[in-house]
Formats: sequence, C-alpha cells, structure tokens
Amino acid sequence: MEIVRLASDGSGVGYTDGITTFVPRMLPGEKGKIQLTEQKKSYRRAQIVEIEQMSEERVEPPCTVYPVCGGCNLQHVEYQTTLAWKQRWVEDALRRIGGFTDIRVEPVLGMDDPWRYRNKAVLHRDLKGRFGYYREKSKDVTVFDDCLLLRQETNHRIKKMQQVIGECCEGIKTATFRESNRGKGLLVFDGNTENTKELDQLISKLKEQAEFSPQSCSITIPRGNNVFEGSGAQYLNEHLNDLRFKVSPRSFLQVNPAQTAVLYGLVLDWAGLTGEDEVWDLYCGIGTMTLMLAQRAKRVLGIEENPYAIADAQENAEDNNIINVRFVEGKVEEKLAALSETPDLIVCDPPRAGMEPEVLEGLLDIGPERIIYVSCNPATLARDLKVLCRNTYRIKRVQPVDMFPWTQHTEAVILLQRVER
Repeated sequence: MEIVRLASDGSGVGYTDGITTFVPRMLPGEKGKIQLTEQKKSYRRAQIVEIEQMSEERVEPPCTVYPVCGGCNLQHVEYQTTLAWKQRWVEDALRRIGGFTDIRVEPVLGMDDPWRYRNKAVLHRDLKGRFGYYREKSKDVTVFDDCLLLRQETNHRIKKMQQVIGECCEGIKTATFRESNRGKGLLVFDGNTENTKELDQLISKLKEQAEFSPQSCSITIPRGNNVFEGSGAQYLNEHLNDLRFKVSPRSFLQVNPAQTAVLYGLVLDWAGLTGEDEVWDLYCGIGTMTLMLAQRAKRVLGIEENPYAIADAQENAEDNNIINVRFVEGKVEEKLAALSETPDLIVCDPPRAGMEPEVLEGLLDIGPERIIYVSCNPATLARDLKVLCRNTYRIKRVQPVDMFPWTQHTEAVILLQRVER
C-alpha cells in the first residue's frame, strides 16, 4: 500500500480495496507491506510489515521503546515537519468541521529543543509490579529506562521508586510524578491504599533515598475530600510570570512550562488590557491565567468546577496579594447563566471535549467585545467556533503552539471579535 496523506492522529492513510486504511508510523509517499489488524465497514487499521520505499522526512527515533510505547507517535519524523503537519491539522479542522474557508492559521510556534519538556508523568503498574506508560490503544504497560520527554531528575526518581517499591504495596496502581520549574518533585500514589503499615514502610524507605528527601520530592497519598498523607508538602509550588502558584495533586497544570509561557504571553498580548477592563476567565483551574490578567485589568472573575483547583486559586490570589479577582466554584454553564453583567473580554480554556452547548449559548447572550479561546483539540475547537461565528463573532487570529512535541496534539489560541451590527 502507498500512504497518500497523514490523519490527524498521526497515522498514515492509504487505501486497500478502496477502503480508507490507517497505518501508524507510516508517512506520506511511503510504500510497503502492511497487515490488517481491524476491519470496519468504512475504514481499516493496519500495522507495518515492511517499508519498501521510505520518505525523506523519516528519521530514526532516538527512544528505545518508541515502537511499542503509547506516549509519542511522531518521533520517526523531522521535528519541523511535525510543526507543518500540525498547522495543516488545525486548518483542516477549521475547514472541514467549522466550515471556515478563508481563515489564516499562523505557523505553529515550536520549541528550540523539543526534548525533556514534560513536568508530569502518569505511570501505570502491571501485574508484575512494573511501572510504565500504557501502550497505544492498550492497557499493557511499556517499561522504560529513560523517557526523553521527562527531565533527567524525574527519570532518576522513577527508577529509584521502582527499585524501592518492588512487589510490595500491591494496592498502588498508578504513580504520578510532577516537577516544578525549580526542580522540586511531587510523587502521588493512587489505588487501594488501605494498608497503612505497608505504606508507612514504603514512604520511610523512599525518604532514605536522596531522590526523595524532603528537600527534593514530596510523597502524597490521597485519602478523599482533599486530604492527603505522606511526607513533605502535599502540593507543588510553581512559578510563572513572577507569580507563585500552589498546585494540589488533583489540580491541573500545563505539562510544558516553556511553551506555557509562550501560550500565556499570547493571551496577555491579544487581550490588550488597559487597566479598566472587566474580564472573565472560564475553566480557570488554579488561577494561573486569571491572576496574570488581573495584573492588567480592573477586575477578573474566574470560574472552575474542580473544587481542589478553586481552593488553590483562592489561596494563590492571597499569596500573590492580588485583590481584584474573584473565584467561583461550579460548572461553567450553570454559573454563567446566573451572571447578568457584560465583561469586555472572556478568556476560556476548556477541556478536550470543548465547551458545553449551554456555555456557547451563554457567550452569545452575554456578547463580550472579545473572546480568547484556548484549545487543545482542533476538532472541538472548530465545532464551537462554528456556533460562535454564525452571526455574532469573527475570527481575527489563529495561533497554534506546540505544547506536546512528538505527539499529534497541539494547542491553539484564537482571538474572536464581536461583529458590529
């Protein structure tokens, strides 16, 4: 089969018997033998048997477990090529799903060094007690010695944790490692962790290691209702734009600090705040963007459903002495309906599923002059923009940011301007 294009999940696309066939890790222009692994009425999936004609854009993946790991799916491609593809994926989603045919999508803002960028790793435990990433479309675990997306300190901690935990504490099913941009770590264990004696012994053994000293990495075990046990501070301190943020184990934080600064810089620049603006930040999380906007606005309102994140946000505002901000806990669609004011700007950064129909209706009813939409999913972004731009708004700028190098995912920032009537 010959690959004619690339799908938005990074798979090569060709045709067998006239049926669209997806082959992971094959590139446009490549020909080879494949083996079908899944057959549906409208599509098929396959795996590579042999590549007989290789693309000039193919490179040797540096990761030793790349062929079986589900963490990355574009390491076999030149990095600049992946950026061009991601730009086209955003363009295609806007055209195919949103119906936008004349929108300019700026080239993707990539990284100078697209390695060792992740500040978070979620590892799953298999039946043999080993920790690793899930394989692609599987619950099987890939064990690795050195993940090239993680900083060396995190890889060292993962190795040491695996050595210490061994086969004990079978109830622990996942281990989540987080790291601040100043090197402090946080390890969160999840699962059936009722055997407190065994857990205490594990924590004591870990604390004896330099990688898990109180100064290096805290250890946390959730107990419900935002109660955590372990050693050291039960949260992480992150620093962004001269602000300090507390990040609880159950709160969201962008995984790429360098590109987060790029992303937030775009939002602040496009916001064009004068110090007299009323701003709402929807899906505000721990208040990172909210507090940065508050430094330039008259008043900012943040809305967030996650109770752990909203507690962090309120504490972060107090810790940074920012008083012109208010946080509201609850579903955005419900809280938005209860508001009667009209802000100058609304910033929204919803989850991958995009915004609920009630939120879109609320935005149209409120009608702020500008909306800045931050999205990690071009498909749901295009779907939502189709609604917002039907009569009320027009797209002024679209800027993708490569928040997740070597994967098919990309972030995008969109500036919407209300149409004058």
